[in-house]
Amino acid sequence: MKKANFRTMAVFAIIAAVFSCLLLNTAESAETLDIASIYKAPISTPEGTGMADLIVKEVFSRIGVKVQIVPAASATALEKVDKGMYDGDIFRVDGANKKFPNIVQVPETYYDYEFVAFTKTVNVPMTGYDGLKPYRVAVPKGWVETDNNVREDNTKSVVRIASTFDMFNTLVKGEADLVIYNRLMGYEMIREMGASDIRALEPMIVSRPMFLYLNKKHQDLVPKLAAAIKDMKKDGTIQKIVAETVGKYKK
Repeated sequence: MKKANFRTMAVFAIIAAVFSCLLLNTAESAETLDIASIYKAPISTPEGTGMADLIVKEVFSRIGVKVQIVPAASATALEKVDKGMYDGDIFRVDGANKKFPNIVQVPETYYDYEFVAFTKTVNVPMTGYDGLKPYRVAVPKGWVETDNNVREDNTKSVVRIASTFDMFNTLVKGEADLVIYNRLMGYEMIREMGASDIRALEPMIVSRPMFLYLNKKHQDLVPKLAAAIKDMKKDGTIQKIVAETVGKYKK
């Protein structure tokens, strides 16, 4: 009789353990991850309807994880991902996590990001970062690409500005000769400001593949997300989202 009771208790213990694991997994799968975005329309919007927003939401959806896109300050976003205050960053250039030991890259790019020089007064073609030496340049504060490549030693002067409006306003006020920014978001800012005399110089300075980043506590999701991005490129989902959200900005 005692043996029967022991067996019954053991069975109940196993069932309870399995049930607890199921509850834990369900809770984890139901968790909504906060993905930081430092970008503006049409790349990203506060409503989560920008090009990158929609791609990232679909990527996570395909592996059964819910996310919300959280507008973040460019100067501190990666630091907050590193500290676990955000679960990830919507996209950055390759190697953006070099200074942050708690951030991992999803090794599958989903968009090529064009860095362009905007101006009111310069009328010569751009020759990459090497062509910035004669100019006063304004760049976004906290962007890895411009932090690494736009410096005091390869410009006449450089200022790093957190506000996109204030950055472009340096051109309006004649305080800068060039603003280095993303092509599409630059077009949108020019439209919002009504600054039709600001234009993008060609050719673009550089195009970089962009990557999704996560806090390392979610590193088990990395291979699943990489596979989902690869599948979305194969089945045309990413191309469709890009066409529907930023196609009108192509010139």
